[in-house]
Amino acid sequence: MTAPVVSPPVLPLDVGPEPDWDYLVLHGLDRAALLLRFPLGVDWHSLRSCRHPGCDRPASSAPWLCQRCLAGWRRADAPADVDGWCVATPAPPVRRTYAERWCRVGCERTAEASGLCKSCARERLTRDLTIEQYLASGVRPRPSFGPCLVRVCPRTAVMRRTQLCNPHQRQWSKAGRPERGAWALTAAAVYTAIDEVPLGDLPPAVVVQVLRGYEAQLRQGGRISPGQVKSAVRWLCDHTVKDLVDADLPPKGGTTTYLRVWQRTLPLLDADPTTEHTRSLIRLSILNPRYKGGTVDLRDVQAPWLTHLAQQYVLHLAAAGASPARLNTVGYAARWFAMFLRTLPGEGRRPSDVGRPGLLAYLRWLAQRARDTDDYRQLRDGDPRRPVIAERLLPALQGKGPLLVSPQRHCQLVSTLRDILEHGRSWLAENQAADVHLLERDVPPWPERDDTDSELEGRSQDALPETVFLQLMDERHLALLPDGTRRNYIELTMRVGRRPWELRHLEFDCLEWHDLDIEDPDGTVRRRSYPFLVYWMQKVRRRHKLPLHPSDAEVITRQQDHLRAAYPDRFTDLGRPRFERMLLFPTPRLSRANASGERPYDSSSVGYWLATWLDQADVLDERNQPLDPGRVFAYAFRHTYAQLRADAGVPLEILQVLMAHQDPSTTQVYYRVSHPRRVQAVRAIAAKFQFDLTGGRIRARSPQDELADRVRVGVGSVPVPAGQCHEMNNVRTDGRGCPVYYRCFSCTFYTTDFTHLPELRQLRVGKAEQLATLEAAYGSALTPGPLTATNLDLLRLEIKQIDELVAKCEADIGSLTQDERRTVESWLHSKDKFLTVIPVAAVLAGRQRLQQPTLDPILLGGAPS
Repeated sequence: MTAPVVSPPVLPLDVGPEPDWDYLVLHGLDRAALLLRFPLGVDWHSLRSCRHPGCDRPASSAPWLCQRCLAGWRRADAPADVDGWCVATPAPPVRRTYAERWCRVGCERTAEASGLCKSCARERLTRDLTIEQYLASGVRPRPSFGPCLVRVCPRTAVMRRTQLCNPHQRQWSKAGRPERGAWALTAAAVYTAIDEVPLGDLPPAVVVQVLRGYEAQLRQGGRISPGQVKSAVRWLCDHTVKDLVDADLPPKGGTTTYLRVWQRTLPLLDADPTTEHTRSLIRLSILNPRYKGGTVDLRDVQAPWLTHLAQQYVLHLAAAGASPARLNTVGYAARWFAMFLRTLPGEGRRPSDVGRPGLLAYLRWLAQRARDTDDYRQLRDGDPRRPVIAERLLPALQGKGPLLVSPQRHCQLVSTLRDILEHGRSWLAENQAADVHLLERDVPPWPERDDTDSELEGRSQDALPETVFLQLMDERHLALLPDGTRRNYIELTMRVGRRPWELRHLEFDCLEWHDLDIEDPDGTVRRRSYPFLVYWMQKVRRRHKLPLHPSDAEVITRQQDHLRAAYPDRFTDLGRPRFERMLLFPTPRLSRANASGERPYDSSSVGYWLATWLDQADVLDERNQPLDPGRVFAYAFRHTYAQLRADAGVPLEILQVLMAHQDPSTTQVYYRVSHPRRVQAVRAIAAKFQFDLTGGRIRARSPQDELADRVRVGVGSVPVPAGQCHEMNNVRTDGRGCPVYYRCFSCTFYTTDFTHLPELRQLRVGKAEQLATLEAAYGSALTPGPLTATNLDLLRLEIKQIDELVAKCEADIGSLTQDERRTVESWLHSKDKFLTVIPVAAVLAGRQRLQQPTLDPILLGGAPS
């Protein structure tokens, strides 16, 4: 038997524009029952089939089990192997959906699990018959009890006496069995199914508003959450909302999230882009679809002529695609000028009454507030002069102190007002107000940044001091970040110094390992495996490979493991992503566009992560004062990356490759040469502690003495691994004529000092690895014999000599005064921290120019033409 046909609801004529009914029917709307259904197997909502292979119920969240299976899984102590638990657990009973089946006898009543209605099932049990015997007994079909008495319920009644369906029968009993007719008029619909949301409780106008907002959300590519839709509808019913647009919604809360989205969307659906600029509150997304949101507020501008000019200029900027910040500045400039006009007779409602004198008076008025702002900021909170100055400033709209006019804001307000007046110059002339204008000289100059501290320290203006950077990299501060994407992203940002866009769009398989033949400083060639970061440089539209330190690669590997644990359905059994273009840092937003993890986080998310992190971290600046959070932003880590490595002595050509710049002059913008006093102080101290291979002291020589000797007779020194060579023939050939074949640690012409301590340690590690490799191959790949044994003994002797040199350098540092030791250790720490972790050999051996065609992730095709 088929279900009774219910005609579509008739909506009043004054409900406003109707939604696209055909589109909504394709996306779950049942017009007959006036409810939204969310069928399984489609991609426009977040429900999935239960993970249990024998269950047909929907699941709403991970681990993707229905409510019945989830309860059983939790009773089993939530085993980690969910699929194994599902296989070992019997399937739950088949799901029953109301009105899915009707009584097999032919009654106009819904069937129970047995296939019979409640009356037939009771009679069958009384007669002690099987279902087949009962059906063959010739029982007559029973008539329907009629629809449920509740106005918004589409179900049929189960009792003739009450005329209520089962759920409403229980609700009526719990309510104390009041008078049924009055109670049925106010009773709520039944919200029992996870994949159905009835709309019959809502007024017709609100139903249309909900469906229009729901349709707009679908058309924007959003993945609908049925739970959120149900919560929104229930909230509207509980608060008896008559108009969603004018409803007083709470500012936050998951229950009303969709309501706030729909409330913002509905006015936009009826907006006219051709007249939007004439409003006092201009919505930017209407003027130009490229804007995702934002408004320009002109509601408190009382002068009609100023409002008209500001609106026309906003229209001009929006058509040109100006930034939202630029458009907002137009509103600020107009509102500040309007505040001054209120002090004039007639409040400046006619432009001819303002004129050039009025504008000059405004400039003086605004300049006075800029000076008051400087005085206000320089005084402490407890200073009695501060409240006096605050009274001269305008109060803030939120009541959190006065409105301050910084030097930057002062320049912006005057410059933007001048642009507004210049754009409307012809209109002002037609209205006899041609003298209402500002000249270029009226605009105050843009304030220059005070970079005294950074210049004295020899670092880029945006680069963080080394002490601040090391504090941020400290584990006790990194531990304040939540484990997972947030910590991994920020830590990788600080480590690799890439642009924010490049990091947010890193692909999951961005880490590659390459075997390279590396020549050590002593001439030994060895094959080593180095990690490389492969990423797309959107700025120049080509791929680049950045050599990494193994500790950097560990962060990437940790993020990959986090994604495998958080999104197991996006990976194969071997741990490989199912989708080739899956990102390393995908947004967790559930949408059809992000079904495979191909959408990055919004750029504002990183700023929010840094701000919340710095609120918890106890970081001090270079003056041992609390660090200003405004100094820490995503791009500052790129400047810091370049500055720290330049301070550590990385050559410009290597740093240019690390920064992926085509022109070395671009790289030089990112750092400043360290202040000479720091380097000269270390060199002056080290000159007194030079020694040769035997440990004997060498007479201190200034750079001028070295140059004079080399010019006179070609004698001096040339740099060699971890020291200097004074052998005459080698010096004359600029280090290419060593008579002992670069056996520096056995040569009497070799000298060094503690400034080469990081290189000595690095050489010691390399030679120890080489010795271990040779010893492991002795007797197998290496044939035992006198020559092989001599080479091993020579290598052991060099390691012993390096150990003696390291000990001598450390002893010399220990003999310094406290101030000298602090200066040297600070410089050595910087050099050891940021020079030795750079695989310079990998940079030289694996420079990537990539002139061949590459894949553009934006065009999703070949390299751009």
